[in-house]
Amino acid sequence: MLPAISTLTARGKSRHGIRPSLHPGGLCCDSVTYSRYAPSSRLVRRAQERSRCSRDFHHGLLLATVLILMLVAPMGMAQPSDVKIYPKSRESTRLAVADFVARTAATPQTQTAGKVFNGVLWQDLKFSAFFEMPSKSFYPLKPLRSPQDVSFDHWQAPTLDVDFLAFGNVHVDAAGAMIEGYLYDVKTRQQVLGKRYSVSDATLIRRVAHEFADQIVYQLSAGTSQGVASTQITYSSLKSGSKEIYTMDYDGSNVRTVTANQGINKFPDWSGDNSRLAFVTILPGSARWQFWIQSLQGGRDVIPTPTSYVSSPAFSPDGRQIAYSSRGRGHSSADIFVANADGSGEINISNHPAIDTSPTWSPSSRQVAFVSDRTGRPQLWLMDADGSDLRELVSEGGHCDSPSWAPDGRHVIYSWQAPKRWKHDIYIVEVASGKIFQLTSGTGSNEHPDWSPDGRHIVFQSTRTGSKQLFIMNADGKSKRQITAYGINESPAWSGYLTRP
Repeated sequence: MLPAISTLTARGKSRHGIRPSLHPGGLCCDSVTYSRYAPSSRLVRRAQERSRCSRDFHHGLLLATVLILMLVAPMGMAQPSDVKIYPKSRESTRLAVADFVARTAATPQTQTAGKVFNGVLWQDLKFSAFFEMPSKSFYPLKPLRSPQDVSFDHWQAPTLDVDFLAFGNVHVDAAGAMIEGYLYDVKTRQQVLGKRYSVSDATLIRRVAHEFADQIVYQLSAGTSQGVASTQITYSSLKSGSKEIYTMDYDGSNVRTVTANQGINKFPDWSGDNSRLAFVTILPGSARWQFWIQSLQGGRDVIPTPTSYVSSPAFSPDGRQIAYSSRGRGHSSADIFVANADGSGEINISNHPAIDTSPTWSPSSRQVAFVSDRTGRPQLWLMDADGSDLRELVSEGGHCDSPSWAPDGRHVIYSWQAPKRWKHDIYIVEVASGKIFQLTSGTGSNEHPDWSPDGRHIVFQSTRTGSKQLFIMNADGKSKRQITAYGINESPAWSGYLTRP
């Protein structure tokens, strides 16, 4: 008798491969029933131990400021910094992910689906930065289709000695695909997670792998992260003469077109529920920038702005307001405006002769960070959402741009061009202390960073390979991965969580 498995079924899809009633990029589900596997006492104890290493970080974000201060050179120093945003805990979680195998006959369709699933699942869990994952070359040779196939002693051999083991099986036929996935605690030999996914289209195998990876991350992080494998990234891309807005999975797959107006569309940002995108556009033959909010299910609103210039819209995390840069009536330079989410009730909250742009909200929606040249050079500033309590956060000269507030509220990431330098690099400033740390260096200009919803990863644009392309990396600046290759791609924004644990 198989252990209890919760079931997720998927039938039908829209032109984007998802049902219209679901979050963009989510699995198309007729029903979802999750088994509530509470983390084992060993997991809880491990989470508590990790918490003692980073107890000050909100929502379990493993940001260790003490190690940052010890290991990172100040911005003014020439050598690149070795930033440690989240250190390894005193007890690393060792995870083995055995290849999912054919449940019955290994047909070509099943083998193809299994190969895709295994590759995506491994990359998702590796990029999560939560686990130490031993090479598969050390794995026992016996295929694992079900829990009865597991010899736990083999997975505790000195060359492996893993804490947890993920495995399962895949079946594809004319009706679709079915995947069973398991996660076991190797030390206690207890099941932590069991899932059965049923999809009518085998092309959704990638989505299933993303979903299962996120479930593993959620369980083994004791709920500190929901995983980012199912999240999406929106961006602006110049292809075939027009600059349009697109979305894609976090790893660069499953690209979808949002706009096709043949104009210039820039600076997309996600609404808090991931159902809409705010961006600016200038249509062919027009000299006026417009502020659009477009639903991913169809339909858009044009938000009124004071003048013909608007830039850098940003939804507040609570979903009630939106900030943007625009010229006030009678003003020659841009200010920061805040309005209700439908564009009503606009207020100029910076109201200064200098150029103020690139607003980003604090997680509480009570503060706004932005770029202003009011002291002569574009620097990073903070103010309350009503424009009060103004203070300068970064005052190093050079050119600051594109700030993004971390989900835990403790840091703001941004790009900075040092005086007399031609390129930008990405930096983090600690809001409470003003201390600054460098994340990128080397060739190319690195700009427009944005945080993943768990604060453990960053997306950014870079010219390190020649043209502007998008990259993702861990929040310590390591494990960089290019996720676009065609077109000129810029202004990425990472969605919030698209699935719930």
